[in-house]
Amino acid sequence: MATALQQQLAAIAANSTHQLDLKAQKARHSKSLLFEPRDAASQSFDTIYQICYEGFEELCMLDARFSAFGRSLFSEQSKDEDRTQMTAAENQELDRMLETFLGLVGARLLLKPAMKAVEWLVRRFRVQEYNTEALLLTFLPYHTSHIFPTLLSILPDQLPPMFRFLHPYVASLHSPPRHALLAAAINNQGFFSAFSQYALRVARARHHSAVLLGFWASITAQAVNGMVDATRSGREAVRKQREEDVLLRVLPILQSALSIKSVPELYLGACMIMTILATKASIADKVLDAMMDAIAGAWMSQTTEDGLTCLAVIAEEKEHVALPAKVARAVLKADASAGLLQQLSQRHRIDKLVLGIALSGIEVGNIPGLVTLIRESAERKRIDLSKLAPQLALEVPSGTVDETMPDAPQIEEPSAEQPGFTSTGQDMTDLDFTGLPTLVDETVSFLDPAWNATFEAFLSVFETACASGSGFRSVLDLPQLQRSRLAERPAFLTLLARVWSSSQKPSARARALEAAVLEIRAHNTIPALDWQALLPCVIVGLADTSQRARRAAAKLCVAVREAYGSGAGNTSKTAVMWAKESVYGAQTARLHSLSAPDAQKFIDSALLPILEDCILDGQHVSRALSESLKGSESNTPSTGGKEAKTMRTSLRSDVCTFLASNVTVTPVLRVKLDLLAVINRVGKVGSDARKKVLLPLVEEWAAMPCEEIKTSCLAEGIAKLDLDRAIIGSMSYRSSDEVSALQEIAAGGTSSELGLQSIAVKRLGVLFASMKAAGQTALADFLLNVAVGEADVSSDALEALRTIQYTTEVLVSLVGSLPNAADLQDEPTPTKKRRTSKSEVSTSRKPEPAMLDAAIRRITLVLEVLEGAHPERHPQLLQGLFHLLGELHQYKTLLGSQLVYLQGLLMGCLLSVVKGLKDSPKSADVDRSVIRADLIVETVRTTSSAQVHNTALLLVSELATWAPELVLHSVMPLFTFMSTTLLRQSDEYSAHVTDQTVSRIVPPLAASLKKRGKDLVTGASELLLSFTAAFEHIPLHRRSGLFQHLVQTLGAKEALFAVSAMLIERYPTDSRVEPFVGELMGRFPVATQLLALKQYLDLVFDALSPKRNLSNVILAFGEKDAERIEASVNTLLQTMARLMENPGLRKRVVKEFGKSSGEAGTLQSIYAQLLEQTMLLSRDLASNDDLRDAASSVLTSLLGLTPTKDFIESSAQLMQTGSDETRQEVFQSLESRVAQAKRGDSTLQQTFLEVLPNCCVFVAEEQPVAVRHAAITCMDQIIEKYGKRDRAAVLQAAKTVSGDAALGSEVVSLRTMSVLCLASMVEVLGDEFIPILPKVLSKTLDYLDETQSAVKCKKQTQSAAFGFATAVLDHLPWMYSAKYLDWTLQLAAVSRDIETDASSAFCTLAPSKIQAEPMLSSLDRTFSMIVETNHEDAVQQHLGVVRRAIQHNSKRDLKQHSAIIFSVLLAAFDIRRIKAAGEDHEDYAEVLAFVDTVAVDLVLKLDDQTFRPFFIRFVEWAATGLPKKDPTGRHLRLTSLYSFAHHFFDQLQSIVTSYASHLLENAAQLLTTLTLKTDEQRALLQIVLQTLSSSFRHDQDDFWQAPDHFNAIVTPLLSQLEKAKMVQVTDYIIPAITEFAAAAASPEHHKAMNVAIMAYTRHESADVRLAAAKCERAITERLGLDWLALLPEMLPFISELQEDDDEDVERETLRWVRQIEDVTGESLEGMLQ
Repeated sequence: MATALQQQLAAIAANSTHQLDLKAQKARHSKSLLFEPRDAASQSFDTIYQICYEGFEELCMLDARFSAFGRSLFSEQSKDEDRTQMTAAENQELDRMLETFLGLVGARLLLKPAMKAVEWLVRRFRVQEYNTEALLLTFLPYHTSHIFPTLLSILPDQLPPMFRFLHPYVASLHSPPRHALLAAAINNQGFFSAFSQYALRVARARHHSAVLLGFWASITAQAVNGMVDATRSGREAVRKQREEDVLLRVLPILQSALSIKSVPELYLGACMIMTILATKASIADKVLDAMMDAIAGAWMSQTTEDGLTCLAVIAEEKEHVALPAKVARAVLKADASAGLLQQLSQRHRIDKLVLGIALSGIEVGNIPGLVTLIRESAERKRIDLSKLAPQLALEVPSGTVDETMPDAPQIEEPSAEQPGFTSTGQDMTDLDFTGLPTLVDETVSFLDPAWNATFEAFLSVFETACASGSGFRSVLDLPQLQRSRLAERPAFLTLLARVWSSSQKPSARARALEAAVLEIRAHNTIPALDWQALLPCVIVGLADTSQRARRAAAKLCVAVREAYGSGAGNTSKTAVMWAKESVYGAQTARLHSLSAPDAQKFIDSALLPILEDCILDGQHVSRALSESLKGSESNTPSTGGKEAKTMRTSLRSDVCTFLASNVTVTPVLRVKLDLLAVINRVGKVGSDARKKVLLPLVEEWAAMPCEEIKTSCLAEGIAKLDLDRAIIGSMSYRSSDEVSALQEIAAGGTSSELGLQSIAVKRLGVLFASMKAAGQTALADFLLNVAVGEADVSSDALEALRTIQYTTEVLVSLVGSLPNAADLQDEPTPTKKRRTSKSEVSTSRKPEPAMLDAAIRRITLVLEVLEGAHPERHPQLLQGLFHLLGELHQYKTLLGSQLVYLQGLLMGCLLSVVKGLKDSPKSADVDRSVIRADLIVETVRTTSSAQVHNTALLLVSELATWAPELVLHSVMPLFTFMSTTLLRQSDEYSAHVTDQTVSRIVPPLAASLKKRGKDLVTGASELLLSFTAAFEHIPLHRRSGLFQHLVQTLGAKEALFAVSAMLIERYPTDSRVEPFVGELMGRFPVATQLLALKQYLDLVFDALSPKRNLSNVILAFGEKDAERIEASVNTLLQTMARLMENPGLRKRVVKEFGKSSGEAGTLQSIYAQLLEQTMLLSRDLASNDDLRDAASSVLTSLLGLTPTKDFIESSAQLMQTGSDETRQEVFQSLESRVAQAKRGDSTLQQTFLEVLPNCCVFVAEEQPVAVRHAAITCMDQIIEKYGKRDRAAVLQAAKTVSGDAALGSEVVSLRTMSVLCLASMVEVLGDEFIPILPKVLSKTLDYLDETQSAVKCKKQTQSAAFGFATAVLDHLPWMYSAKYLDWTLQLAAVSRDIETDASSAFCTLAPSKIQAEPMLSSLDRTFSMIVETNHEDAVQQHLGVVRRAIQHNSKRDLKQHSAIIFSVLLAAFDIRRIKAAGEDHEDYAEVLAFVDTVAVDLVLKLDDQTFRPFFIRFVEWAATGLPKKDPTGRHLRLTSLYSFAHHFFDQLQSIVTSYASHLLENAAQLLTTLTLKTDEQRALLQIVLQTLSSSFRHDQDDFWQAPDHFNAIVTPLLSQLEKAKMVQVTDYIIPAITEFAAAAASPEHHKAMNVAIMAYTRHESADVRLAAAKCERAITERLGLDWLALLPEMLPFISELQEDDDEDVERETLRWVRQIEDVTGESLEGMLQ
C-alpha cells in the first residue's frame, strides 16, 4: 500500500503542468481538432492564430454576436496569454468568457469556421484541460458526428467524475452510442444535472439552437422515463422515497426551463417531460396542480396548443376534477382556446380538463364551443351538470351506448328475441317513415347509381334506427323493401350491402351485416341461390375497420357459402345467380359473372381459409386474396380444418376479371378502393382484367370532372388521393396500352387534373424497373421530355428520373440523345450572300434562346440523373461523356456563360467512370481513343470554379494512373493554373486533390522524361515553377507537407536542390523562406541533403559561367541583366551558408560521420567534393568585392559542418596553402567548435590541446593582425575550457601572448584580445602565472590608464583590463599590492563615466579578497581623490566598496581598524559641505543618503564602547570643527550630523535614545539661534526637528521626562511657533511638539507646555495665534483626555480665540472646540459663556 508521502507525490504529479518537461509540453501542444498531432506539434501560435482567426471572422459574418470576442479571446494579445501565469481571478474571468463563447458556437459546430474558432480555444487556452466539462457538453449533441471522436482524442487522462462513463470510448476513439448517454443520464446524477444546467444556461443567454434543445429534451425525457421505471421495485415506502428523489431532482430543472421566456423549443421539451412524469409517477394532486400552474403561466401564442395538450394529460392523472383557478383562467384567456380544445378532443381525452374549467367558478357561458365540450364530457363521465354547473345543464339521453365504449354489447346472432332488438330508449314511434319514397319497380337495386338519392333517404332512417332494437326491426320490415321477397327483389339486400359498404358509422355497418346474415340463412331455398353479387361487398366487410363488422362479414361469407350446399356437387351447378340482371341496374350488363361452381370454388379456396385472420386484422383480406389469386400456396387453415387448395389459372383469371368488373360498375367508392387493393397486387394473372376492364375505367376516371370525384369521396369519407392512387396503380407494364394510357394521363392529354398526372408519373417510375430494355429507354425519354417541359408535373418526372435504377443501355441512350450545339444553329447563309472573310466563312446565326435553354435544361437533367446512377458501373458512358464535354465548350461560346454547374456534374461523372475503369477487369476492352485530355485542360483554363478545378485535376490524376500516355502531353498547363487556384486553398479537400494530382501525375511524367533521356529538373521546370510561384499563397499548415510530397514524388536526389534554389532566388526578402527550406531539407537523409548542397553549388557555378544552362531554365537568368544575376547569386550563397549552419543538420552529419558503414564513406566523398568546389569558388570570387564575402561565409559554414577531428585533419592543409582569410575562417570555425564541445569529452580535450601549440605559431609579428587576433581568440576558448588539462602548454601560450606580437602590439583590438586571453590563463594557471604577472599587470593598467585618458575611450579595452584585474584579484589576491590596489580603485572611479560593468565587478570582489587593513587604508587614501573627480557615481561606487568591506569583515577586525573607518566616514559626511558650492550639489542627494546607510551598517557591527566616542567626536567635529567665520560650513556639517542621527534613531529606536543627550545642548542652541535666512538654515532646522521627533517617538525609558532634559528643550522647541510666518508649522514644528508632549507624559510637564502654548494664543501675530491653535488641536487629537485635563485653564483662552480678529483663527478654534466636544462627549457652549 502506498504511503501518505507517495500518495501526495502522485497527486502533485497528476496535477503538474510539466513546465520543464519539454516532451510533455510538446505533447500538450499537439492536441488539435483540425490537424494530426505530428503537424500540430510543429505549428507556432502565430500560424495557429492566422488559421483560426479566419474561421472567427467568418463566424462574425454569420452572427454579429461573435464580434465581442474579437477584443478578448481572438485579439492579437491572446497569442501571448498563458493560463499558467495568470492569477486565479483572471483565470476565473477567462473561464466565464470561454464558456459563453462555447455556448454560442455550439449551434454551428458542424461548420468549418466554428471548428477553426474552437481550435484556437484548444490550442491557446487548452479548454480541453481547464474547461473539460463545458467543452464536452457543447459537443455532446453531436456525439454521433465525425467531430466527436476527434474531441475524445484530445481530452486529458483524468475526466470530470460526471464523464467517467466516456473512458471506454476515449480509449477506443469511438463515438458513444445514444444508449450510453441515456444510461449515464439515468444513473449519474452529476451528469444529468450538469447537462440540464448547461442547456438552461445557454438558453437563458439566448445562445441556444434547435439541435441542443432537441437533444436535451429527448435525452432528459428518456432519462426521466428510465428513472421512474427504476423506482418500481422494492417495498412501498422505498418506492415512494425513490419517486420523491426523482421529483426533487427533475422538477427544479423543469421549473427553471419554464421560467425562460420566448424559447418555444425549451417549453415544448419541458411539457413533454412533465407529461412523462405525470403519467408514470404517482404524484399527489397538489404537485400536479403546481405543474399545471407552471405550464399555464409560461406559454406563449405559438406554444399554447402544446401547453393545452400537456394540461389535458396531467388533468386526466388527477384524482379530483377541480383545477386551480389560475390554470382555468389562463386556459380561457388563451387565443381561440375553445377551438384548440375542440381540435385536441379529437386526439386526446380532455374530459377532466374541461370539467375542471367548468367547476372553477369562472363564467364560460359566453364561449359556445367550450360549453359544448363541457356537456359532452359530462355525458361521457355520466356527471349531472344540473348539480355541479346548473348554467350549463342539458338533458342527456340515458342509455345511449356508442360502439366505441369498452362496455358496448356485441351482437353474436341477432334475432327478434335478443336484447339488441328490444327497446332501450327511443321508441319506434319516434321514427318517421312518411318521407321515404315508394319503390315501384321490382328490380330496384340500391347498388344502381340511378337510385343514389333514394339510398340517402333510406340510409338516414337506417342509421337513426340502429340506436334501438324495435326501430331497427321496423326499418327492416318497411314495405318498400319487401324483405320477404329478397330472393326476387334485390332492394332489401342491396340496401344492407350498400350500408355496410359506405356508412360512416361502425354500428350501422355491423347491424347491416348481421341482418344480412339472418336473412340469407333464413332463405335457403331450392333451387339454391348464387349470392356471388354480394361477394365484393363481403370482401369490403372483411376489410372493415370495426372488428364487430368484420366478425359479421365473416359470418355472412359462411352463410353465402352455405347457400351453395354442403359440397361441390350438383347443388352449386343448379344454383341461380341472385339479381343477375339488376344488381347494378343498367351497368349490370358490363359485369363479368362467375359460374356458380366457380364462385363456390373461389369462396372455398380463397375466402373461407382466411376468415379468422380477417376478423383480427382488417388489412389481411387484401394481402391474402392477392396471394391466392397469384397462385401462391397457402397453409392457412380453413373453417373445416383442411388446407386451402390453389385455384386453377383460368379460375384465378376469371375471378380477377369478376372483381375488376365490379370495380368498374359499382357506385360505392369504398368497394372500388378495397377491390383495387386486391387486384393491384395480382401479377400476370390479372393482365386480361387490367387490359379489358380496368384500362377503360382508368381512361374514364381521368376524364371525369375533378369536383364530381371530390364530392363523392367527401360523401363517403374517402380520401381522393388514395382512390386516385388505387385506380392509377391498377395499370401495369405488361401491355403497351397500359403504359400509353399512363403516359397520356401524365402528359395531361386526357384533361386530367394535376394530382392525377403526378400519380401517373410516379406509377411510371415504379413500373420502370420491371420493363424490358426498349420500354425502359422509351419511358426514360418520355420522363425526360416531361421533366424538361413546362408541365406542372415536371418536378414529379424529375424525381422519378432520379429514383429509377438504370441499365447501361438506357444511360448511354440518354447521353446519346442530348442535342448537339451545331444542330441548334440555323444553316449558314448562301455562299453568294456570304462575305469572303476567312474569319466569317463558317459563321452561323445564333440559335433561338428558347432552344438553347431547353437544350441546357435537358443536359442538366441527364447529368444529374447520371450522377445519381453510379456512373462508375457503366464504363460505356466514357465516349458519350467526352463528346458531351466537347459540346459544352460550344454551348459556353453560344451562351457566353461558364456553365460551372454543368461542368462540375460532367467532371464528376467522368471521374466516377474512370475510377470504375481502374478497378474493373473489363477496362482493357474500353476504347481509350475517346479520351480527350485537351478538353479537360481547356475546362480548367476557362472556368473560375474551384470545385471544377478540383474535380478536373482528380480526373487527370486518375487518367494518368490508368492511361498515362494519353494525358502527359497536356498536363503542364494544369500545374500553371494550380499555382493560382488550388494551391492557395486552405481546406482539406483541396489538399487531398493536390496530393492526388502530384502522386498520380508526376511519377509517370518523370518516367516519361527519363525514358526520352531528358533531364528531370529541366523537363519538370514548369511544374516546379508553378509550385514555387504559389509558395507565398499556400496556407501555412499545408506548405511543408505539400513541398515534401512534391520533392519525394519527383525524387529528392534530383529535385531537392532545384526546389530549394528556386524558392530562395524567388523570395530573397521573405524571412519565412529560409527556415522553410531548412525544414524541407531536414526531412530527407543527410546524404541527400549534402548531395543537394553540392548540386546547389553546381547551380551557382552554372549561373556564374559565361554559358548558362540549368540556371536559365529554373531560375530564368536568361531574362535578367548581370547586376540582377549577381544579386541572386549573392542571395543563393548567403542562404546556403546559413543552411549549413543549421544545428539539426550539423548534429546529423556528426552522427553519420561517426558511423563506420559505407554510408559514412559516401558522405565523406560528397563532402570532399563540396569542400573542393567551395574553395575553388572562394578563389574565383576573391577579386569580386560583392560576392567575396558570401563565398567566404559558405566556406566557413562548410568547415563547421563536419566533426572536429575530421575538420582539424582537413584544415591542416588549408592552413598551409590557404589565404589569410582562409586561416581566419579556420580559426573561427575551430573557436566555434570549442564553444560547442562538452567539457567531459576526453577525445575532444586531447584534440584541442594538441592544436594549442599550432595556434601559438600564428601569434607572430610576421603574421597579419587579423590572423593573430583569430589565433588568440581560438586559444582563449581552448584554454578557458580545457587549459587545466595541460598547464605547461597554457604557460607557454601565456608567454607567447604576453610578448610584443600580442600584448605589446600597437593595435588596440589585438591588445584587448590578448588581455582577455591572459585573464583566462590566470584562472587556469593560478600561482604558475606569478613570474609574468608584474609585467602583464603593469602593462594592463598602463593600457587602462591610457585608454581612459584618451579622447575616445575604448570600452572593450577597459572591460578587458578590468576583467584581467578581477581575475588576478580572484586567483592571486596576495599579489595585489597597495600600489596596484590604489591605482585600480582610482581607475575604477574614472571608468564609471562610460558605464562599464567590469569595474563594478572588481569593486565588488576586492573587499572579499583583500584583508581589512590594506583594503580600508586604500579606501581612505583614495577617498579624497575620488571626491575630487566630481562624479557622484564614482563616489557612490567607492562608498559601496566601503559598505561591502564593513559587511564582509568581522566585528573584531572592524573594531581593531575603527580609526581608519571613522576617518573614511568623516570624509564622507563632509561631502555635503565640499560639494555645496558646486552647481551639481543636488546630484549628490543619493550619495549623501547612502553615506547615512553605510554609517548605520557600521553601527550595527560595533558596540557602544567603540561607537559612542566616535559619536561624541562626530558632534564636536560638526559643531566646532570649523571656525565661526564659516557658519555655512558648520550648518552643512550639522545637517550631515542630524541626518545620520535621524536614521540612527529611526532604525535603532529606544536602544539609542540616550545618545540624544549628546545632541541636546546643540539642538537647543540651534532652535534658538537659527534665523532661517538661508536655505541651509531652513534645511538644518527641518532635519533637527525630524531628529528630535524620532527621538521623542521612540523614547521608552522616560528619557524626556527627566526635568533636566525636558527643561533644556521645551522652551526652544515651543518657541518655534513664532516662526509661523517663515515656515509651514504643520510640516515639522507641530508634529515635533506633539511627539514631545507624548514623550513628556506627566501632568506637570503638560501644564508647563500648555501654559507656554496658551501664551502664544495672545501673540500679536495672527499667524502665531493660528499656529498655537493648530498645535493644541494636534496635541488634543494625539493625547485625548490626558491633555484635556487642562481644559479649565484653556477655556478663557478659547473664549478669546473665538472672538479673534482673524477669521482663520476663529475657524481653527471652532474646529478645536468641536474636537474637544467629540473627545469629552460634552458641549462647551455653557462653559465658554
